[in-house]
Amino acid sequence: MKSAILTGVVFLALISAFAWTAWGGRLPWAAPPAHGEDWCEAHQVELSRCEKCNPKLARGGTMVTKIREPKTGECPNTLVRVTLGAGVAEQIGLARHVIEARPVAETVRANAETAFVPSSWARVAPRLPGIVREVPVSLGQTVEAGAILAIVEAPELAGAKSACLQAASARDLRQELYNKVNGLFEKHLATGRDELQARTDVEEARLVLEAAVLRLRALGLTEEQVAALQKDRDSSSRLPVTAPFAGTVVAASAVLGESASIDRPLFEIASLDRMWVEIDATEADLTRLEPGQRTVFFMEAFPGKKFTGKVMAIGGSVDDVTRTVKVYAEVKSPDGLLRAHMFGRVEITVKTAEPKLLVPREAVQSDGDCALVFVEASAGSFQARKIETGGIYEAGFEVKGGLAAGEVVVTTGSFLLKTEVMKGEMGAG
Repeated sequence: MKSAILTGVVFLALISAFAWTAWGGRLPWAAPPAHGEDWCEAHQVELSRCEKCNPKLARGGTMVTKIREPKTGECPNTLVRVTLGAGVAEQIGLARHVIEARPVAETVRANAETAFVPSSWARVAPRLPGIVREVPVSLGQTVEAGAILAIVEAPELAGAKSACLQAASARDLRQELYNKVNGLFEKHLATGRDELQARTDVEEARLVLEAAVLRLRALGLTEEQVAALQKDRDSSSRLPVTAPFAGTVVAASAVLGESASIDRPLFEIASLDRMWVEIDATEADLTRLEPGQRTVFFMEAFPGKKFTGKVMAIGGSVDDVTRTVKVYAEVKSPDGLLRAHMFGRVEITVKTAEPKLLVPREAVQSDGDCALVFVEASAGSFQARKIETGGIYEAGFEVKGGLAAGEVVVTTGSFLLKTEVMKGEMGAG
């Protein structure tokens, strides 16, 4: 009987010992410790961060601890703390960044292609058909306004010159006749009708000569050349093809001895000190774009070089395939470095610089529902936090909520921390 009682007492003692251990050294109905379950009384720190008592951290591992259960609408992964063991941060190359406000401008970036400025680019063709006899310029040559690009032998020009010379001779003869008639009229030896007829003939001859001169001017002859024609009485068929303005010969197809026509340009002249940039802007960006905004064009072919300018015009139609709108900007091209049909990127400043709270792009991770960053709560301990982002800039994302200036976030290594949060733990090192 006594042995049975003793056995029962021992059995109850064992059950009590197991229960005491299972309940963390307290009675089941007792209140939990003031610091919660995750607390190391020996070292007065969270057990998940205690490198002496937590075996995983003691061996250089990582602990992922859930702070509490999420409330309705909360992102579950933001209620998690990741604690790194000794040396783990250095092993994974973890880097930190202090959140601060920086002055940034609001910009629009898009693909772009260079083109000649329409007002400084011309296709030059002869004013009359003929045969190319001289080509004194070559591709890439810089020319002044009025410079002769080619000489075309045009039979029609000879006819126009002859008509001008005949009109000049007729005007001179009629002027001489009028002078005689007018002299007789003043001496009452000619009637008023005779004087009027002679004056009318002079006016008609003057108008014919004026039309002949305008015809030559339309064919490309200057006033000096027309004057020299009347003086030297040269009725040759040599038609000069001249540059309409100063620029560079960017295309040349004139070949000696070949026929030239008015609908086939022999040269292209363009100014290379400035260029147009044709920008492919999205429909969503149209409301923010307007003429006069500052632009910067840059290319991978010219690293470190930027070509500045401003928006000149916005196209009136949307491309059926790309759903983009052409925006035209004019940029400076120092030393004529830019050429037509070069590809690059354009940055358009749509709002001047103002202070904004920024977080580096590499610091922001997504768990599928929330944008997360890992804030350093204490040395070696990082808590996932949901943030709201605004505009995207070269220096990072604008922070609309969730972070304050002065807080420290993880940049390099943030993806690894997110991985541990998503799977629960990394395991002991």
